[in-house]
Amino acid sequence: MSGRHRLFFALVPGRAVMNEIERVQQSLAALGRAARPEQFHATLAFLGMQEARHIPLIRQVASHQSFPPCSVMLDRLGRFGRAGVLWLGASDVPEELRDFQRSLVQGLQDAGIGHDPKPWKFHVTLYRKMRKPSPIMPPVAVEWRLNGFDLVESVSVGNGVRYDSIGHWN
Repeated sequence: MSGRHRLFFALVPGRAVMNEIERVQQSLAALGRAARPEQFHATLAFLGMQEARHIPLIRQVASHQSFPPCSVMLDRLGRFGRAGVLWLGASDVPEELRDFQRSLVQGLQDAGIGHDPKPWKFHVTLYRKMRKPSPIMPPVAVEWRLNGFDLVESVSVGNGVRYDSIGHWN
């Protein structure tokens, strides 16, 4: 790998959870640009543009993390108004997952790896470019068993992006 790469650490759902999230998304029929199911993820840390030479160090930071297997119940809808993002999230995020996310960010800071410092909010983006009020979400409960995390590269393609996992840790 050479050049610069747009990177983030994320929780990536398996096929069954991805299908459940897609069913929720379709049931909303919101007015916005729907995220493609293969793009569903919950960002742990957004690294932005990184030099390829930093990727081994970023992988090293990840390999020193201990991921706590846990479950999250996706049961609430939210919106980032200014960004026009409609998301699916959890009413209760396990403390061990919060601790893991903080540890990952601390590892990045300790290694001198830049990242987005905004406070972390566990969510899966369903729609972008929403300009109307959020639809009412029917009762939903999608259980997501978390068993690991990925280092993901966002690659520009045509009129959008593709997410490629370039590392996975259990």
